[in-house]
Amino acid sequence: MLVRTVFAFTLSATAALAAPNASAVPDRAAMKQNCTGDYLALCSEFSPDAPEVQACFKQNRASLSPNCQAAIGGYVKAQKRG
Repeated sequence: MLVRTVFAFTLSATAALAAPNASAVPDRAAMKQNCTGDYLALCSEFSPDAPEVQACFKQNRASLSPNCQAAIGGYVKAQKRG
């Protein structure tokens, strides 16, 4: 169940940040690896596929772990390049 939740969260978070881009696949994997704990700690009251997750991450940006912040930043940069 947790794996499915994390997977769904990752898909929704990445879809909400920008349109899918083949060059961003490693960046999505980095977000999944680095942001799962932050989701569970800060935003787990929302369904992983809910739009509120992205809003929760934005609201709690200062509280996100440095690795999660870097992974999100890498994903956003990859989307801008692609």
